[in-house]
Amino acid sequence: MSALERASLEAVGGAVLAGEGPVSLPLTGARLQASAGPAGVERILVWGSGPVGAVRFEPPLPAAARVRVTPNRLEFAWGSGRMSVSALPTTPAVVLRGTGDLPDLHVAPPRTVPAGFVDRAALRRLDDGWGVASDWGELVARASGAEVAGRGRVSWRRAGLAVVAVGADRAEAEGAAAALLACGDPVAELEAHHAELADVLHVAGDDVLQSLFVHGLHAARTARKELPGARFAGFAAGVGYAMPPRTYYRDGYWTLQALLPRWPELAREQLFLLARELPTTGSEAGSAPSGVVVASPAGERVWRARRAADPALAADHPRDGVWWADHTDAPLFFALLACDVATWTGDPGLFATRVHGATIGARVDAALERAHATCDASGLPVKPPHDRDWADNVFRGGYVTYDVGLYHGALVRVADVIERERPAVAARYRARAKAVRAAARRHLWDEARGHFVDFRTEDGRAEAHLAIDTLTALRFGLADDAQAQRVLAAMRARLETRHNGDQPWGDWGVMNVFPPYASWVRRRGKSRFAFRYHDGADWPYWDGVYAEERLRRGLGGWRYPLTRWWTYGLSQGRAAPVEYASPPFAAGSASCGWSAMPAAAMLLGGYGLTPAGATRCPPWGPATLRTRTADGRHLVVRHEAPDHPLEADDG
Repeated sequence: MSALERASLEAVGGAVLAGEGPVSLPLTGARLQASAGPAGVERILVWGSGPVGAVRFEPPLPAAARVRVTPNRLEFAWGSGRMSVSALPTTPAVVLRGTGDLPDLHVAPPRTVPAGFVDRAALRRLDDGWGVASDWGELVARASGAEVAGRGRVSWRRAGLAVVAVGADRAEAEGAAAALLACGDPVAELEAHHAELADVLHVAGDDVLQSLFVHGLHAARTARKELPGARFAGFAAGVGYAMPPRTYYRDGYWTLQALLPRWPELAREQLFLLARELPTTGSEAGSAPSGVVVASPAGERVWRARRAADPALAADHPRDGVWWADHTDAPLFFALLACDVATWTGDPGLFATRVHGATIGARVDAALERAHATCDASGLPVKPPHDRDWADNVFRGGYVTYDVGLYHGALVRVADVIERERPAVAARYRARAKAVRAAARRHLWDEARGHFVDFRTEDGRAEAHLAIDTLTALRFGLADDAQAQRVLAAMRARLETRHNGDQPWGDWGVMNVFPPYASWVRRRGKSRFAFRYHDGADWPYWDGVYAEERLRRGLGGWRYPLTRWWTYGLSQGRAAPVEYASPPFAAGSASCGWSAMPAAAMLLGGYGLTPAGATRCPPWGPATLRTRTADGRHLVVRHEAPDHPLEADDG
């Protein structure tokens, strides 16, 4: 067990996390990504271009220093000193402030040269610090009044303020550093960001819910990335998905669920970017890759070099802008996101909007027609036995409940959006959805087990374990009410680890499948191991979908899936939402945007929030929600504790 895993945190006030031990915090913004901890600010990266170095503390801060964490800020206190590390959400910089016995700063270039480049990054001395220059990006570390020593070292004890800025070129990095050193409050941008996050929802007296919501919303909000010149680069999946810089159809959809009520225009941006790689004509009409690569010239150079050196990589990613071609679920998420954008922005003309040479509506139609073309006589789409949907380490084929649920939801929601302008097409989509529901009951519903099977192959063999991704059948209307109630009861009994004594690690969250995949199911990578990745880990975004269903249907037991992944992670020293986790294995990517789904569940499930501004009293204590409606009206909703609250946790 590592030192970091022995650290622990707890929610102590609003969005504040506190504890002791060597806690590490991911720092995320539109242009910068890094990791902060007692050893310094490491793995500093310019979005779209690549890693540019690190600024290490010499000596490292005491391992037993007290820590205080808020989004993008890590504060240390020890006997003889204090220090804060703050990353700004839009300016590509980290601000260090300290008093007392401060360590020196050691600016270090990256150890490796990215693919496609030859020359290593080099240090350059400044009057008040050091820079790192490379052909793919720049770093500048400055502290006014500092003493500059050799080989990248800076003593900033007399200054008490240092700025680490980055950029795709020297002008971007030096401009950011100079502006921050000259202003009166270099962290004002982060303070405004904190206020904006806290303004959306305040749950009085419940630090766990409040911290979960704010840190989740922060992960989603700072997943929005930019290239130089404020060029939108999509919503990133997490800090582990930076090179090549890419944005996903699936991850982006789930990330945006928490942002739609307050910032629906961000979803429009994402939709228009993703439209680029969903054609409407030719043999690929209606197909979409898993994600879209959006890089600076330097990042594009790295990506081309990597593909040129690896034929297998090039086969999966055949074009510069494509990450993993032809994913089964990606076009369906595009259609679902288009419906969300139309309703949450109140834009009835969205589907007629032309982007990259075709309308949004034409792309949605192409996606649904491509899915329809894979349907057999039953009306169910048949997935080839490959690993190209969210479970991309598992070769599922035939009828896959996850994909069928998405297809059904896309048919119904698109029909609702186009009903007025294209009633005949809407009727056709609804007829297809009806056929899908009937066929799913025959081929995917397991009456004896009381849930949908994971998938059934074309020769009739089923992986009949309980899989959390079958929740698409509930969220998107494939299941009837009786089926939904039985599925949720089964998940409570078998996927919640507190109730499942057949898994060996006690109470640690909600597994994504149980039992693990049968030996006949082909898997690769991390999913070859039981309780890891797609084969039984806890995925916070699925926890959010699960909690949302319990809240939406007025069921007790919502708090456990909503919060257990968060409190367990805090106990392990994880100060930000992660992609997935399980006790015997390392956690997935930190600051994962789609792990904001629990925050979305509070808005969409707890409040029942709609684009028209309809709400209900949530099943927690006094709270204030500030949002807006699709027609632009600002909405403030205050609720006291409900008279008859839903049972928060029925054990």
